[in-house]
Amino acid sequence: MLHGPGVIDSGEAARLVAALRPARIVVAGVMGRCAAEEHGLLSCWTGERPSAALAADPSAVLANRGRSPESGRVFGEGVAARLCRPLVQLECADETVIGWNGAGGEAVARRLGWRLEARTASLPAPAGNRRVIRGCRPGDAVLVDGLVIGRATAGEVVLASDGEGIVAERGCRLKEHGVEKLRRRGLIALPGAWCTAGPLRASPPAAGPRRRKTGRVLVLDHDAVGLYDRLADDLCGLLAIGDDTTAAALHLGAHLGLPVLGVTDGDGDGLVADCGGAPGSLVLRAIDGRDDDLGRELAAYCDGQTVEWEAFVAGARRLLGKRARVVG
Repeated sequence: MLHGPGVIDSGEAARLVAALRPARIVVAGVMGRCAAEEHGLLSCWTGERPSAALAADPSAVLANRGRSPESGRVFGEGVAARLCRPLVQLECADETVIGWNGAGGEAVARRLGWRLEARTASLPAPAGNRRVIRGCRPGDAVLVDGLVIGRATAGEVVLASDGEGIVAERGCRLKEHGVEKLRRRGLIALPGAWCTAGPLRASPPAAGPRRRKTGRVLVLDHDAVGLYDRLADDLCGLLAIGDDTTAAALHLGAHLGLPVLGVTDGDGDGLVADCGGAPGSLVLRAIDGRDDDLGRELAAYCDGQTVEWEAFVAGARRLLGKRARVVG
């Protein structure tokens, strides 16, 4: 399994595939899929957490590239601890084969000419509705289920929740608007949530050909992660609500050939490299009201009907009028 875009964009995934000749390549993560498609490495994609996807294949190994050797091991330990079986990790940050919990990686290490390291995975088990996120860098965006809820101020973040809100016990400066968005999805259950920190992809996307000018508009309301689950041939563009969702949608849309109409309010967190999107993309900044409210007004305006993209964008701008201005 290839996790994340870093191991792919660096060219290391291609070298691993050439050396190991795996029967199947599974790619995890939305930006990982984007990178894999651009590099011609996609065999199978999963939106599941790595531990859940690896559990389905006892012979699968994990390949990734941490931002540092230490952060790569923190990630691998988290996966191995939740997997509850021995796991071989190929950590490209320092070319090390890591055998977690008794996994035998000797043959792979010899084949690659990499160092072999044996480790035991054990994670802290906070009591109650709490979560520890390790391997952070000060300034990293902290995400819970794909939403930015704060910024890391230390290498370890500890979050707690009563189900309605989130408290940063240490290592994080909360972003209340992000916590509010998470709360709208329902009760907050941190032990089972997808929690991470840091950017989603540092490399710019490779532009793909325009799909079509007439079709449906897919609405991504603070949820760029759901794009691939709802991708269809009849789409002509994306309506992205929220700064970070807009940034991710511009990135993915450029790759897929889908223009984006983004509605933002200026509180983005730099999760992906700057990208102007596919031709026909436009970003609006809310002046009167929040991106949530204006975006949902536009979502009701398109309402799943077939539209011509340029006419849809022009109509959306007329609908919002002076309540939003063009920023990109």
